[in-house]
Amino acid sequence: MAGQQNGAMEKAQEAQGAIIETAQTLRDTAADIGTRAQHYAAEAGRQVGSAAQSVYGNGNEARAFVESIVRDNVWAGLLVAGCVGYGLACLVKNAKR
Repeated sequence: MAGQQNGAMEKAQEAQGAIIETAQTLRDTAADIGTRAQHYAAEAGRQVGSAAQSVYGNGNEARAFVESIVRDNVWAGLLVAGCVGYGLACLVKNAKR
């Protein structure tokens, strides 16, 4: 009977050791995942900033291009602006119905 008790105690201690080891592995893995997530978030932030600067630059180029065309063709620019305004007014009017 004492042998069975000692065997049971040993098994309980082994199980306790395995549980502690597993808990430590889980903590280490969670810490590693947290570190990786921070790294990925920082990298995504840098990429978004770069993309925003690129889009802003492209927007400025497009604005400059349209502005140069309108300056060269004032009457055509006014006609296009009037057509766009009329079209938007019709869309807004139909949306209210």
